[in-house]
Amino acid sequence: MHPLNFLAGGSGPRHAVSGGMPLRYGVLSFLILTCSAQTVSVGFAGGGAVTDAFETVNAGVPETFTSYSQARDYVVGLTLEYRLGRSFSVEGDALYRELHLTVAFVEPNGVLYAVSPSPVVTYELPLMAKYRFHWSKVDPFVEAGPAFRPTTNLNANPSHYGVTAGIGVAARWRQFEITPMVRYMRWVHDRPLGNSAESGSDQVEMLVGVSGHPSSAWHPLSRRVELGMVGGTTIFHDVPASTTAVLISQVPTGSGGQEPGTMYVTGGDPFLLGPALEVPFLKHFSLELDGLHHSIEVSRRTVLSNGEVTDSFSGAEALTWEFPVWGKYRLGAGRVTPFVEAGPSFRLLTENSSVFGTGGGAGLEVRWRSLKIAPALRFTHWGPQGYHIPATKVIVNQVEFVTGFLL
Repeated sequence: MHPLNFLAGGSGPRHAVSGGMPLRYGVLSFLILTCSAQTVSVGFAGGGAVTDAFETVNAGVPETFTSYSQARDYVVGLTLEYRLGRSFSVEGDALYRELHLTVAFVEPNGVLYAVSPSPVVTYELPLMAKYRFHWSKVDPFVEAGPAFRPTTNLNANPSHYGVTAGIGVAARWRQFEITPMVRYMRWVHDRPLGNSAESGSDQVEMLVGVSGHPSSAWHPLSRRVELGMVGGTTIFHDVPASTTAVLISQVPTGSGGQEPGTMYVTGGDPFLLGPALEVPFLKHFSLELDGLHHSIEVSRRTVLSNGEVTDSFSGAEALTWEFPVWGKYRLGAGRVTPFVEAGPSFRLLTENSSVFGTGGGAGLEVRWRSLKIAPALRFTHWGPQGYHIPATKVIVNQVEFVTGFLL
């Protein structure tokens, strides 16, 4: 029997579980409800995009190159909702979306050739505040909050953060909650890295979620899962200051020779921001997972021996996401509690930085009502780097100051 048919209740005997529930409901209930704490519900969401992922762009003089979306995208992933009360909740999702992109050359007569599908794999991570209006059979709801979008390949460079808002209804059926919804996302405008493909800033998706109603009394991890955001900045520049002697070709000016010059490189001060999730296991120990958007900023200019500036750039040398996994130990208990933390860190691949590191940190947790504020100083040592231009090599010892806000 196919696994999907089994989950959907295909042919075969039906046995009673948990007070008479047939097997075809019991299997799906186990997958969803066993991950639910008293005020937390875990589920799935799926659907598709109503809008194209990329704008149609015609480049070249005359137009010799085009990029466009050849199909609409599907969206699927996990949802986690934490109930703060009867009407208010906080929801964080992890949704897979492959952005359909095609690039091609254009012949003078308009015919496309060398047509190349170039999909961009992304993960949408919205973190939303949600309000429910309680009716008799269904609960309409509205939701809004920041959204983050890491990518896993370099076919294009869609922006990594934005805002989202949505409307929908929540209908209860047996032990499940079914939530059809429409979401609008406004992504920050792209900063293309060497290509003309531009993602659409305004996106609309239609989704259907299925989750367990938060009524299970079984707590596999903890009675409390904390969700929130973490933000901060690096203490030292990602790219160290450097001065490099270079030779600049003067072919464009007609001299046909090379002119000596100097390339000056300095790093910038990036801002780190992303979602955070913390799960306590013991009285003093917990596990924290963060997703930090990290823009590796650099300023670079090349000056000839005669003082002429031939090249100048200031902005993002690379855009990446870092995923530290911290084991955290609290040194006591109270309204203000010191803590230490350590663990591995992962980073999405870029051309000039490594993807794995280890580190540790220390900070304070301050409780104010149901909000936890946790400033911390962190150190991460990244492993060997891949290909890089020496002038833009990223440091391997990263120090950052961040503050988490969790409920």
